[in-house]
Amino acid sequence: MANQHQHSDSPDFNPDDDIDKVLGRANPNPTRAGCPPREVLIALSRRERPIEDPAYEHLTKCSPCYREFRAFQDASARSRRTKGLTWVAAVAAVVLVAGAAAWFLLSAREGVSPGSESAAQRNQAVPVQRAELDLRKYVVARSEREKSEQQPVSLTRDRLSLTVLLPVGSEPGTYEVQVVDSELKSRASGSGSAEIRTFVTTLETTLDLRSVPSGPYQLALRRQGEEWQLFPARVE
Repeated sequence: MANQHQHSDSPDFNPDDDIDKVLGRANPNPTRAGCPPREVLIALSRRERPIEDPAYEHLTKCSPCYREFRAFQDASARSRRTKGLTWVAAVAAVVLVAGAAAWFLLSAREGVSPGSESAAQRNQAVPVQRAELDLRKYVVARSEREKSEQQPVSLTRDRLSLTVLLPVGSEPGTYEVQVVDSELKSRASGSGSAEIRTFVTTLETTLDLRSVPSGPYQLALRRQGEEWQLFPARVE
């Protein structure tokens, strides 16, 4: 039965990344069957409901609800930014002055000139941790109980060189990889090529999780041109 809540006064949806584009278009629901009320979508956008709330899963299956949810998120973020603009500007000025002074003092002490070290050089200095993820045990869950019984894959807060053993039946090719939070926002991303090694489709990629807080997430994978697959994950 189609849900009767109003949608016409929702703010505009502006996709940020590939996850937004796919979930915002891939699952049309013209009759709005099974859609939660507008106030529930607003509560989801404000993180007022627990991550196990089934309404979050509905967002991955209904593009109209996902677009409303993301639009409410964006509107709330714009409102917070407007209210805090003056305060942020003042704090930023203080931080910039203090940061510049600290940098010049440190540079003078160590004999390093400002701007002499690029972000790429700094990343090269950070060791890469090797890890393997085996996704062959994951199957499409037919119930919430089966889904809750799936153990999340473990990821550490490092620069990771990942070897991913893809689920049975996965084809070789170019894959995109993202770590997404409970709101399906991408927190880290990478890409790589998968090939068959000893009868297993194996993907090599790199993910930088140093800035990702610890907690539950989902690992999103898709072969170029295909739909996303989501696997439970936890960043430690």
